Amino acid sequence: MSGHSKWANIQHRKSNQDFKKSKKFSKVIKEISTAVKKSGTKNFHFRNAISNAKSINIPKNTIEKAIKKALQIKTDNYKNLILEGLIYGVSIIVECMTDNNIRTISNIRTLFNKNGGRLCHNGELIHFFKKMGVFYIKKKDVHFSIEDFELMIIDFGAKDLKIDQDMIYLYIDFKNFRPIKKNFEKFKILYEYKIQYIPKQIIKFLSEEKKTGILNLVNRLNMNDDVKNIYSNSLYENKK
Repeated sequence: MSGHSKWANIQHRKSNQDFKKSKKFSKVIKEISTAVKKSGTKNFHFRNAISNAKSINIPKNTIEKAIKKALQIKTDNYKNLILEGLIYGVSIIVECMTDNNIRTISNIRTLFNKNGGRLCHNGELIHFFKKMGVFYIKKKDVHFSIEDFELMIIDFGAKDLKIDQDMIYLYIDFKNFRPIKKNFEKFKILYEYKIQYIPKQIIKFLSEEKKTGILNLVNRLNMNDDVKNIYSNSLYENKK
């Protein structure tokens, strides 16, 4: 019996690993499709998605099929849609790209309802977040001292700065986003960036049951083809 139990555990772990791998593949393929639909194949979002695909060994023919399929779809029909939802007191912002608002809103509302949450009216929760530009800069691409760089970005309107061994992460208010891009280009500093909704405060103390409920909802949202990004003010959101 112990042997059978061990084998069952191995199968269970294998099944979980395959499921997680499949979810990663689906998520990155969706990133590629979204980037192509929005801006074609000559932009940062597309290059970043391709880099992500290669990092998890998605087959080349799978990537090519996703690009071809996305190019065949008329991009003009796709629009950004921001939805706001609440679950166990945690605010969730769901950023979508869709060609049918009614379908997307209905599907997202159903997911919230089935998982113990609710979809809210626009503007009900967004004030709990700051819309910010997050810049990713390699240290080697900064051509002067870190101290001088820090002083410079304060003048540019930086709100926060995090530095690790190889990278610099810079947080900018959205209103200063374009000016700082121009300044980086002026000083020939290479960068990558994302627009994100950063929570003003984090909800930390939740029961295990609530944590599980939030993760279940976020996982199901991530599997929806229209969902591009998910942000929450909880520590227990799904990490990409």
